[in-house]
Amino acid sequence: MNQLNKFTISNISKKLNKINVKVSLSHQKPFPNLSLLSSYRFKKHFVKIFPNGTIQGGYARMITSLIDFSFIRSLVAHHYSNSGPPCYDPASLFLLDLFRYIDGHQNMSGFLEVLHDKDRGRAYRTYAGISMEHIPSEGTFSHFRIRIGEGLYNEIFHVLVSIFHQLEMITFKILAHDGTLYPTWARYKGCAYFCNECSCISVSDAIDKVRKQILYRLNNLAENNLGSEVRAYTECPSERFPEDVKKPKVELFAFRLAFDDGEVTKEQRNTAILFGVEEELNTQHLCIQTIRSNVSGVSLYDGSIAICCPKLPKDTDARIGVRRDPQNPDKKQKIFGYNFILSTSVEIHLGIELPVAITNIAGNAEEGSQLIP
Repeated sequence: MNQLNKFTISNISKKLNKINVKVSLSHQKPFPNLSLLSSYRFKKHFVKIFPNGTIQGGYARMITSLIDFSFIRSLVAHHYSNSGPPCYDPASLFLLDLFRYIDGHQNMSGFLEVLHDKDRGRAYRTYAGISMEHIPSEGTFSHFRIRIGEGLYNEIFHVLVSIFHQLEMITFKILAHDGTLYPTWARYKGCAYFCNECSCISVSDAIDKVRKQILYRLNNLAENNLGSEVRAYTECPSERFPEDVKKPKVELFAFRLAFDDGEVTKEQRNTAILFGVEEELNTQHLCIQTIRSNVSGVSLYDGSIAICCPKLPKDTDARIGVRRDPQNPDKKQKIFGYNFILSTSVEIHLGIELPVAITNIAGNAEEGSQLIP
């Protein structure tokens, strides 16, 4: 008997009838929001595979005809409210994201163009339970991912892995792991030693330091350009720097002195009061024009201020990693970003590799340390 006979569509479909029931019984938490903009329903369709290996209707038709994705609503139910506005069925959004991936659409905007097309997007809309009147936007998918988080996405993924394991298409006998370093789109200004404390650095003598700079300028106006930029710095307090690396200076505040022209804004008046130079400025009809400020808070109790380091990247989970230069394999290049580790189960009898785990770690993290978890 051919050992591959158990992987025919007919045999897999019979097994999935029982597996779908089992999965549904394991996830019975009701979805709280009954006002939905889409409505996914599991419906079996005839699946035909042609001699050349292509599938009638594509992978989207085959997957939705065999696997019931209704369990997704139960998994994410606790992230929704029964009093909220109408929302999209979570199963619909997950399926559309899945269709985009398996059919090789490079980005969400290109896939949405297909989804909006009356003919080309009809199958996707039908299988996901989406109508032409309520096609989601890119922001809807982003909000959905943020709402449920990486943890729940992994839970959904592992339910699917469990289904394929029960079908014996995944055995876990041979596991392969491959890491890929990719850059983040977040702003990065070059400090490789940042930490969480960099977003709120307390500086005790900043107000007095800036006050002295202003008074010095006022007492030496003949020697200084009135409109020139003045910057106040403090030394980086981080202890993460190696001994052979010089700590950088962190800019607190950048300003210039200028004539007030008889009008002083509320912000300029408050700035003068904060640094205790309001009287001196009024005497000479000057004001402080703020150019840049990294100040996030001021303590009137002890005169300290809190600043956010301007060299802190927006994405603090990313780190600098090293990879081979795609243009020149003999050279290495530094990338500020993440390391995407894909674990696959190698099924020799089927001649395929199927993903079983996806891990996203900082760019400088050790791949080997992630294999046991």
